[in-house]
Amino acid sequence: MEDTPKLVYVVDDDEIFHFIIKKMMGQQFGQVSVTSFLSAEDALETLTAPVASDSLPSLIILDMNMQRMSGWDFLDAYRDIKTSIPKHIPIVMCSSSIDLRDMQKVQTIPELTAYITKPLDKSKLKVLEDYLC
Repeated sequence: MEDTPKLVYVVDDDEIFHFIIKKMMGQQFGQVSVTSFLSAEDALETLTAPVASDSLPSLIILDMNMQRMSGWDFLDAYRDIKTSIPKHIPIVMCSSSIDLRDMQKVQTIPELTAYITKPLDKSKLKVLEDYLC
């Protein structure tokens, strides 16, 4: 019996990034199902909709800087709803920011499991392996 592909939510307002990460994850991890959200609000709305826990993502990849609602704002809102979500969902922040203050802030947020910088490459995607393999 074949395993169902792991579901990943990608929350980023850059459509090109969605294309790139889907292609790279497919090459590196094989069967991974990616659901794209161009806004943090849409991702939060989907997470709060009543669903079975097996239809929730195994991982959320979150951009830091987005229009309207940033990745930081998403995390604040997620903190308020996470107790109503029937399983733990690791969140990896992915950003082009190399600002030391951003990297230090990531360390203080318990909901974040890792921080990777854009542009992506195979070694950076290796961080996601534990959640997808």
